[in-house]
This record gives sequence, structure tokens and C-alpha cells, in this order.
Amino acid sequence: MRRRYSLSLGDKKLFLLDMDGTIYLSERLFDGAAEFLRTVKALGGRWVFLTNNSSRGTEAYIAKMARLGVETAPEDFLTSADAAIRYLRTQEDLCWYVCGTASLKGQLRASGVRVAESREEADGVLLGYDTELTYGKLEDCCILLGRDVPYVATHPDLVCPTWFGSAPDCGSVMEMLRTCTGRSPHVIGKPKPDMALMAMEKFGFSPAETCLMGDRVYTDIACGVNAGIDTIFVLSGEGTREDIEKYGVVPTWIYPDVAAVLHELKKEHGI
Repeated sequence: MRRRYSLSLGDKKLFLLDMDGTIYLSERLFDGAAEFLRTVKALGGRWVFLTNNSSRGTEAYIAKMARLGVETAPEDFLTSADAAIRYLRTQEDLCWYVCGTASLKGQLRASGVRVAESREEADGVLLGYDTELTYGKLEDCCILLGRDVPYVATHPDLVCPTWFGSAPDCGSVMEMLRTCTGRSPHVIGKPKPDMALMAMEKFGFSPAETCLMGDRVYTDIACGVNAGIDTIFVLSGEGTREDIEKYGVVPTWIYPDVAAVLHELKKEHGI
């Protein structure tokens, strides 16, 4: 059993929030989400969005949240691309074949990570959530992985929640490539603790003051467990109660959605 820092949701000052399936679904902001964000700040706390989605940059998230009626700033987001950049900077000066979007490639280049223009230039493979995926990219990855080059993935999410159900995410492509090549990547994003630890370090909060809320047990909740912080599992996205036993990851709290979390937070603070 992991350590329980606090039994009270009201003690939390830093809320690390998954986005799709937790705060919104596609272009629909969940009921209570905007009020939850306002309430956390009114109580002197801080929230940060942690997302495994590496297909878009912070600017796109700011624009999306504005469309949904929530004003945000660049410092309100940490993505798996941010965590991947930190990791890739610790590696040798490799040139990476990026199976990812143009946005991800742009973020990498802007941070000084070398991005290959073709398969022939590549020393390693970086796999992200690629909404611009082509069969040619999959072939290139198989060829490179067959040469035993370093292999990294931004995150392991199997599906991305959408208005119509689920669409394949990075983890599904990982499984395709594993079937073809027998290789599995070094995974950067949730469930690894990197993004949660980065957020606590950046904003100066302790594990006891921090809580992670998400809709996936095997990534969101596991990230919080691995970082040693309390977690809130919401049932508004991909995850179900059965996932707790399936993955062997136990959240601190379970709520149906962010509106229920808001109700509990206000009750504990007497609002």
C-alpha cells in the first residue's frame, strides 16, 4: 500500500488535471469544470493541466480552452512533449525520426532537439500521438526499429476519447509496431511520474499539498501513485471501476465527474 498523505481533499493546494475525459470531451466542457477551476484559485490554490497528448502545442490548448470559455496561460500546461524534450536532452546528440505531428516536430526543433528530415538521417525513433499518421511513417519506423536504434514514446494511452467514442492513440500504434518488430519503447509520459514531479518542482508544492485528477487508471492514476501523491479517479472518460482491479492501481478517491469533486471541495471548505 502506498502512503496516504492526507484524508482531506480540502487540504490540497496544487491540482494536476488531465484534460480530455476529465475537464472536457472533444468540444464540450463538463458541467462544473469552469467553477472547479475558479474555486481552486479562490481558495489560494493552483491547477495545472497535465496531458499525454503530444499532437498539439500549448498555443492550441490555450485556444481550445478559450473556445470552451476558460482563460489559460502557457504556464498552465505541461505536456508529454515537454517531458520528452527534457528526456531527449539527456541523451547523446541523436537525430530523431519523429512519428508525430508537425506541431510536435516544431516543439522539438524549437527546444534544440534534432529532428530527421528523412529515415536515412535518423539515429532513433520518437513515437507520439500522430493525427497525421501515414502508412509510410509506419514502414519507416519498422525499418529503423529493425536496425535496433533507440526507441522512445511520448506516452502509452491506447485510445483518445472523442464525441463518437474512442480513436487510436499512441499506445495502439506502439502495439502495432511491437507486433511487427518485437520492440517496445522507453515511455516518457503518464504513468511515469515525470510530469507530476516537474509541476511540483516548478510551482513549489509538496506531495502532501498535491493531487492528480484523471479518467484513466493505467496512466493518470498510476502517474500520481508513482509520484507519491493522492489521486482522484473520475468516471467521466475512458476509465471504469473495473480498471482498478484490472491494472492493480488504487486511487485515493473516486468520483463520477468534476462536478462531484467540486461539490466535495466546497463542502470541505464550507462554501
